[in-house]
Amino acid sequence: MTYFCFQRSQNDRVSRVSLNVGEETQPMMWKGEKPDDNVHAVLFHHDPGRVFLEETRASYSPQSSYRVFALTGRTPGSGRFEAVEVPRTGALRTLGQFDLDVRDADDEADLVYTGKFLYWRRSMPAALRGAGPLLYAATSGLVGHQIGTMQNSKDHGPLPEGLYSFLTHIDPRQGSIEAANQRGDKAVANPEEGLQFLPVGGNGPVFPDWGTFRVRLTPIKGNMFGRGGFYLHNSHKGYSHGCIEVGVNADGLDFFSGLLAYAGSQPRKPKLVLRVRYSYPETFTLGKTLR
Repeated sequence: MTYFCFQRSQNDRVSRVSLNVGEETQPMMWKGEKPDDNVHAVLFHHDPGRVFLEETRASYSPQSSYRVFALTGRTPGSGRFEAVEVPRTGALRTLGQFDLDVRDADDEADLVYTGKFLYWRRSMPAALRGAGPLLYAATSGLVGHQIGTMQNSKDHGPLPEGLYSFLTHIDPRQGSIEAANQRGDKAVANPEEGLQFLPVGGNGPVFPDWGTFRVRLTPIKGNMFGRGGFYLHNSHKGYSHGCIEVGVNADGLDFFSGLLAYAGSQPRKPKLVLRVRYSYPETFTLGKTLR
């Protein structure tokens, strides 16, 4: 008999997994038992439009054979996840399976950050409506501190859980690359709210830790642990001091291109609300923003 289980309890066999869009499971394990312990020959069969799959580690030794992975909800709906044997001859054979339910969270926030993805779920620009859930790769925290339990670590841990808002207009002081270039160092020191262009030179961003766009976050609710000065920004270094570094989604759509489109549209909300809620306390907060 073969099985799936949550890694924390290898005897906890899974028959159903329920997720919100953007939410990640705790690490899950596929473990083979004789005569089905040849785990490297197993294919994980699922609907890639329903969930993302990230396999993190595996062991193929005769003493202990397993594969560890996590699933992230991508689009609402139901499905099934299967481990399928690939035989040398004959038909495929299902060795293990569980039912899968993905739903959209009942939340009033416009955006939700869950640890590896920033989910833009409400109040998106008209051009992006109907494109399906907008899940952008997103990273928060320094290397070695990119875990939800370290959100209280000032200048090191990821953005604290809670509610934040940000203005959706373009800061008139930095409403273009030219304006940002003219301000130079003052562009980064500018504490104003709103979407800001940042200086760009011949080799790309003048301040690569920030990128080319940013918008300041204002805490509304939650324990900030004495921390502040948080932004959404678009660098691609794979770490931050607590801000959320935002990249593109699975279709290559850039978050700040959408935000610029929203800032120039009417009608629009003057502020959007972001909820930070990690999928589980030990959520790893390194999204695929590193280039």
